[in-house]
Amino acid sequence: MARFTNKIDVKGRVFLPSKLRDTLGRNVVVTLSLDEGFLSVYTDSRFRRIREQFEQLNSMDPKVRRVTRLIVGEALSCDVDAQGRISVSSELWDHIGVKPGEEVCIVNIGDKLDLCAKEFYERKKAELSSVMELDLTEYNVTGL
Repeated sequence: MARFTNKIDVKGRVFLPSKLRDTLGRNVVVTLSLDEGFLSVYTDSRFRRIREQFEQLNSMDPKVRRVTRLIVGEALSCDVDAQGRISVSSELWDHIGVKPGEEVCIVNIGDKLDLCAKEFYERKKAELSSVMELDLTEYNVTGL
């Protein structure tokens, strides 16, 4: 299964399923996603590569500075505790409109997770046309 649902506790922590923890390791980085309504959770090594790429961009370009602030500047390093939880700041939860006690969807994408409000996920899923209508040939996705 690639999608899990868990509640945020009163301290802003969310439990990561053990299957995911094995892939992610003991430390992860949580930051804003390029997609509205989502946070991204990266392995340390993947986020380090992302950050290095931002460092190579032209810092005189206002668009580069803006996206760097949003992705790198908002990043939060999180240790996975003994119970398998990460503690996410209220600012990041607010960005996706989630409060303690509410459920979030955790979508597994390899060495990255997407987090969003369960309600948001269900609403977006209902809005989608059939996945079969998507033409993935332009992305070279085959074998489905």
